[in-house]
Amino acid sequence: MRKIECFKIRILENETKHFFGFDFSKPIKDILYNQFSLSLNPVTIVADPFLFVYNDILFLFYEMKRNYSPGIICMTSTSDLVRWTQPHIVLEENFHLSYPFVFEDNGSVYMVPETSEIGDIRLYKADNNCLKHFSYYKTIVKKEVIDSEIGYADSSIYNKEGIYYLITSIERNRKNILYLYYSDCLSGPYKEHPSSPICLSSKYGRNGGSFINDESGNLYRVAQDCEKRYGDNLHIFQIDKLSSYEYKEHLIKSYLIPLDIPFYSEGGHQLSLVFFKNRMIIATDAKEYHSYTFIRLLHKLRLILNSYIGRLSI
Repeated sequence: MRKIECFKIRILENETKHFFGFDFSKPIKDILYNQFSLSLNPVTIVADPFLFVYNDILFLFYEMKRNYSPGIICMTSTSDLVRWTQPHIVLEENFHLSYPFVFEDNGSVYMVPETSEIGDIRLYKADNNCLKHFSYYKTIVKKEVIDSEIGYADSSIYNKEGIYYLITSIERNRKNILYLYYSDCLSGPYKEHPSSPICLSSKYGRNGGSFINDESGNLYRVAQDCEKRYGDNLHIFQIDKLSSYEYKEHLIKSYLIPLDIPFYSEGGHQLSLVFFKNRMIIATDAKEYHSYTFIRLLHKLRLILNSYIGRLSI
């Protein structure tokens, strides 16, 4: 029986403040899936971590998915990096959600989760300052892909000098195509950038997190490596030019995830980085594979019984 792809999350403090380095980072919290659960529908994925600092509180938003259910968005928070709140569901739909990119704009907090199952890019808005619930606000890019394509996936927005840049990807023929759009308004309309698509590659053509600024003002793009398997590792590009008419980047670091550390031995596909109380905090996810043989057999048996009972009732 084919093994199931599982994900877990680790939050670290980088004591050197050296960007994109794990050598001097210490773990401060792990969020794990239910590897040994007796549930017929165990949590197999906690992934896509996004850190967000707001009102002197550090929030972590992430995808949580049970094996036979669509993903939902959860949140936990801390004010001291020691005590964390119980995970709270902040967004749930009747379709799959992941990649909860959360950001602030003009005093309001928004989320652009991945909603590739329905093909659109949606903007959600926090209902209050507790950030415990987000409501649908507007669809900012409507589905334009054909049925054989997967998109739009892992979308992020970056505001530079009043222009909103939206970066997203579509999977076509097993290749990730990275598109760039821009608008002078957060809610759109968005136009495709003259340099778009900016990448056609399974190795570099899908986001592994939002744009990252360092303390010197440099801007970086995180790319997830899907060349051999989905989400095997991460690569870092520095963005050299970003305007409404130009985009240029160059690769500065390959294979960021340290496979020699047991927690990351199967790789990972997401990076988030913030400064909180003068400390550099990093969140990543990590991949594992497990069979869940007994649970999957019970699930198939239940489906067979339900089908049989349904036929008897006709």
